[in-house]
Amino acid sequence: MVLASTRAVRGFGAGGLSVVLALELAGAGYSPFVVGGLLGVAMAGASLWSLLVPRLEHRIGRHWLFTLGAASLGAGGLLLWTELSSFPAVLLALMLGGIVAGTADISPLGALEQTTLADVTPDRERTSSFSVYNLVGYVGNALGALASGPLSGAQLALPGSFSGSRDAVLLLYACIGVALIPTYRTLSSEATRMAAPARPRPLSPRSRSVILSLSTLFSVDAFGGGLIVNSLVAYYLAVRFHPTPDALGIIFFAGNIAAALSLVAAVPLARRFGLINTMVFTHLPSSVLLIAFAFAPTLLSSVVVWVARSSLSQMDVPTRQSYTQAVVPVRDRAAAASYTTAARSGQMFGGPVTGVFLEAGGPWLVAPFVLAGSVKIAYDLVLYRRFRHIYPPEEGPGHGGGYAQAEAGAGQSAAEAGRAIPLRKNA
Repeated sequence: MVLASTRAVRGFGAGGLSVVLALELAGAGYSPFVVGGLLGVAMAGASLWSLLVPRLEHRIGRHWLFTLGAASLGAGGLLLWTELSSFPAVLLALMLGGIVAGTADISPLGALEQTTLADVTPDRERTSSFSVYNLVGYVGNALGALASGPLSGAQLALPGSFSGSRDAVLLLYACIGVALIPTYRTLSSEATRMAAPARPRPLSPRSRSVILSLSTLFSVDAFGGGLIVNSLVAYYLAVRFHPTPDALGIIFFAGNIAAALSLVAAVPLARRFGLINTMVFTHLPSSVLLIAFAFAPTLLSSVVVWVARSSLSQMDVPTRQSYTQAVVPVRDRAAAASYTTAARSGQMFGGPVTGVFLEAGGPWLVAPFVLAGSVKIAYDLVLYRRFRHIYPPEEGPGHGGGYAQAEAGAGQSAAEAGRAIPLRKNA
């Protein structure tokens, strides 16, 4: 319950930020290319902190790591609000690792929450738990996007010579970080227990190849997603169709609600067809719709295609998170979540590319959507080929999976190893 509430609150802040951040940076005098680059820096900061999560967890404990992550979120929001016109201050704010603008949760807090949720959830309920967790996050995103218009209009004056935009959305984001600190402190000792003592390498040799492959593929998908993050889509719509900030908020509210509802459908689909099949065969048509979005001639048709795409594009999120946590032993879960979350910062390379296209203008405005859809289609095909015969525990012998009991590692029972590590099915 605590993790669902923190995900919803963080989603609300990220949803509001996704609508205003690129526009506020542009209003502060940054070029489209620099705006794209700065959004990439935010993802790089989140990636760096996510990579440090497994080692920091063993050093300071999960409770304190949650606190540190929430504090960085608050500090980043405060810097953006007060010093938006100062490039060094903006750079520092984005490198703190707490700035997440949009639905993709690549923050260290996201990695920690996913690991904790998997630790306290039985295998057969894991995908359902991740579905609910992401559902409330997308509802939070939607409400944050909807509230961004009225909040953005409430410009708050500061005494002194601060160079910030005074945008209330940025201040709210800072307040959310501060409010999350006592909330995370309420997590039970069971939820924040250490999965295993510190090791020289966070991942065991058996898990390393699987997580390396998943991380590589997720980074490719994330690059495609980085080309069309909500902040840049908002900027694209503003340049092409000139909607008001309130209209943009409503558009992203509708898209996030469609994505949230789709998460409910992901659970029965995963039970019926399996996690990998659900990930791939819902994601493929959404990528085709993404390409179609580029050629929508009016604002209304663009919105229809965007919402239709949103109703399919996020079904792979809970299934992906559940699958990642299922195919490694318990002791490797924190590292698996951290590395695959960090891999999704491949988005940071997409922002600058889109910035170049947006700055070029004209027919190049649609290029990011065509490129993103093509990259994502390639990702789906390779993911299916590589992992279609590697099953999570709940899709084991009863579903035709070829499981064999893994050898027990140090400090891990044979039963635990066998439950967590599926082997490839024999041809």
